[in-house]
Amino acid sequence: MEVLNGRYTDVERQILKVYARRWVELDEDCENEESFITKFRKLVRGGAIGFGDIAIHEGMWWLLSNLLDDGIVELGYSTEEMRRGRWVRNSVALTAKGFELIERMVRAEPL
Repeated sequence: MEVLNGRYTDVERQILKVYARRWVELDEDCENEESFITKFRKLVRGGAIGFGDIAIHEGMWWLLSNLLDDGIVELGYSTEEMRRGRWVRNSVALTAKGFELIERMVRAEPL
């Protein structure tokens, strides 16, 4: 946890906690012997995970600059605004690298 506390801001750590909480909830919902994690890994083939975008205000992406720089999350764009010719960054999505970080957090493994 020292790595997270030293590298990431409160806002960035809160984003990670939201993803970790979602992970645990989805894993608990799996009824058979195969965990959510195992199923999800079979679906992942690189790129953004699509594990649930988190909405952010268009101008606030810079608050997540360490997560972005480290490749943990990537910016999502509003498809509605793209139709209007504006590139509005209004969400973040977990990347494959971010998915691995969340998995280690949930399992209390070294970061």
